Amino acid sequence: MRLRRFQDRVLLFFLGLLTLVQAAGFIAVNAALARNARRRISAELEVGSRVFARAVEERTSYLTTAADVLSGDFAFKTAYATGDKGTIVSALENHKLRLGADEMFMVSLRGRMTAGTLRPPAGKPSPFAGLAAAAAAKGSAAAIVFMDGRAYQALLVPLMAPEQVAWLGAAFLVDDRLAQEIRKTTLTDISFVWRDEGAWKSAASTLPGGQAAALLRGLDGGTWKNGQSFLLPMEGRDFVTLVRSVGGKGGEEFYAVLQRALDEELKPFFALRATLFLLFAAGLLASAAGGVLIARTVTRPVHVLLDGVRRVGAGDYGHTVDVSTGDEIGELAEAFNQATKGLAERDRVRSLLGKVVSPQVAEELLGRKEVTLEGEERVVTTLFSDIRDFTALGEKLPPRAVLETLNEYLTRMSAAVERNGGVVDKYIGDAVMAVFGAPVSHEDDADRAVRTALEMLSELEALNADFAARGLPRLGIGIGINTASVVAGNMGSSSRLNYTVIGDGVNLASRLQSLTKDKGYASRIIISGATRAALKNGYGARHLGEVTVKGRSEPTTVYGVGPEIPL
Repeated sequence: MRLRRFQDRVLLFFLGLLTLVQAAGFIAVNAALARNARRRISAELEVGSRVFARAVEERTSYLTTAADVLSGDFAFKTAYATGDKGTIVSALENHKLRLGADEMFMVSLRGRMTAGTLRPPAGKPSPFAGLAAAAAAKGSAAAIVFMDGRAYQALLVPLMAPEQVAWLGAAFLVDDRLAQEIRKTTLTDISFVWRDEGAWKSAASTLPGGQAAALLRGLDGGTWKNGQSFLLPMEGRDFVTLVRSVGGKGGEEFYAVLQRALDEELKPFFALRATLFLLFAAGLLASAAGGVLIARTVTRPVHVLLDGVRRVGAGDYGHTVDVSTGDEIGELAEAFNQATKGLAERDRVRSLLGKVVSPQVAEELLGRKEVTLEGEERVVTTLFSDIRDFTALGEKLPPRAVLETLNEYLTRMSAAVERNGGVVDKYIGDAVMAVFGAPVSHEDDADRAVRTALEMLSELEALNADFAARGLPRLGIGIGINTASVVAGNMGSSSRLNYTVIGDGVNLASRLQSLTKDKGYASRIIISGATRAALKNGYGARHLGEVTVKGRSEPTTVYGVGPEIPL
């Protein structure tokens, strides 16, 4: 939808610009907060990972030391020396309670369990073979082992009697209780997972059931690297996740997964985001109010100017606008008032000039940037009309009555000229000189001149009827018309000009008008052969013969137009 009002466009611009800036700022701040929160969580998970590794090392060291003490117990060695499996298991049960282990067991030097409080899975390799080999190399060993789908932190210490006769082992179940204890230390959610036969399994987790299952799916389908944090979506929430290997080998490698929910970390920033929203809304309202105020400040004087333009367009050049602002709009209003003064002055000049000369000549003069004393050669048709026996009429009437009668006559004759697109060049006493073709030319200027002459006769008949009713004498006229190439332009001095046409063709038109006085021609309108040739309509022109007029050596062919009524 296109907005037509300037005020609406200004308001839309302000609100759009503010919305764009605010939205860009909000998105940038929100992205920076999320990025910083994720970076902070990643750093804290790294710290938690190191704390977790240190806690596991300390726990392993403590358990190894405690197991070493138990392995040197004389009573346990005595029980082992009996070779009775029941006696050995009973001693292991006692040691389990003393050590706080989940399971206690004996492992042969070849890595097979010979007795214990737990039963290894039947038909599968001993889970302690690798641990026994590591213990043989180091004197003792600890590792994650898997039995019956459960993960244990197991350790082996040598049983000496006095030479080493076996390995004494302790196993601590990796379960939710252990995960919760570590969570208290690391302040992060922790899960213990491993892959068993291509599928991820969870040994323990501080996560609720749905998220724990989502974690396994995310690890199975995601791309991640050991020891590098990444973002893992679970149950509609994003968790910054760090996976670290903590033991095992091959397809049963064991991992600790440390996690923190991103939204939990962002809680302190939610208040800031709410504040940003409030500032955005307040800014939007303030901008709307400011936009309306500014728009009205601009549009109010514009409406005043618009009303002024419309009134001037309707012809009210005296109207001025009242805009008191000191800015560019105030300058525009002042320029407008100056322009209306100029238009009023031009209109006054045009009106006055139109009364002195014809409207066409007035337009020609006013349209020029500079009026000069120069002319141009043009083909025009000149018409001369004259009242018969006007001197005698002046003797019968008072001067004022003569002037009134003459003005009434000239008004009607001039109207006929202007109706046909001609220009009244001048009034010479009771005579009228009219030009067709300058300053504005037409293709049928000769026809226009003849039509004007016929209309002038018709107007004269109506005027004589009116004069007769008023007791005034009857008027008669003669009209001469010629078409020729003449010079049209301004004539006079630099201080006083007259737009006219001059040339032999103009003189000939005047001479033809004088011929109408000759009763032998029996025509009130006489035109030249040149005009007859230029006519597009014959107008019933009658050939009157040839005549040599005063001032010309060559004869001129003449024609009569209109009724054959002798003067």
